Amino acid sequence: MSRSFFIIDMEPADWARVQAIYADGLATGIAAFMRKPPLWKAWNAGHLATGRLVARRDDAVLGWAALASVADS
Repeated sequence: MSRSFFIIDMEPADWARVQAIYADGLATGIAAFMRKPPLWKAWNAGHLATGRLVARRDDAVLGWAALASVADS
């Protein structure tokens, strides 16, 4: 079994898996103050268009990272 994966740009079609991974993190109670992940529209508005990445092995999204602005200046 291959252990390699690729870091590539996130596509909107990846959102369902990204949202599920997000929910898994929130379920721990230590990832954020939210109880459930946002819907696509809110998440998309809150993250920069660049810097959205997924770790992918074959067709599976293993993890994700995205940039968000921390100030409105």
